[in-house]
Amino acid sequence: MKFQVKKNPVLVVLILSLVPIFLSIPIISIVEGKTEGIIMSLVVFVLLLPVLIILVWALFKTYHEITDTELTSTFGFIKYNFPLNEIRTVGFSNNPISSPSWTFKRLKIEYKNYGIALLSLPKDEEMFLQEIKKHCPSATVLNRQGKEIGTTVLN
Repeated sequence: MKFQVKKNPVLVVLILSLVPIFLSIPIISIVEGKTEGIIMSLVVFVLLLPVLIILVWALFKTYHEITDTELTSTFGFIKYNFPLNEIRTVGFSNNPISSPSWTFKRLKIEYKNYGIALLSLPKDEEMFLQEIKKHCPSATVLNRQGKEIGTTVLN
């Protein structure tokens, strides 16, 4: 089952507004016609273009997928795979500097012995947590209030 992630609207607007601004820099330099300005703007354009492409790509290709054997979290070209039998705890974190994410509140996955991953929140948090609990019955799955959820299905 695939779960889209929540995206902070401020970050989305920031990324999308950078595209026209970034693309206009070399055009403005060419219109002005100064050789050194054209060269400098093209160098900056070539250096920053991959970063912009990666951010826009990640904006549209970020999701979590739960299969029968693993949880896969995709953030653009970055992909994390967690075997479901290694997940010990699923909860929430407010640590914004630990991993790529579109929200400041993060999903915290503890796996194996001491592995921890902080991921973007899924749009449908409750359904995601229920699916994790269903596929990992031995894992501790906590809701936003820090209370453990059961395997009951939501109506």
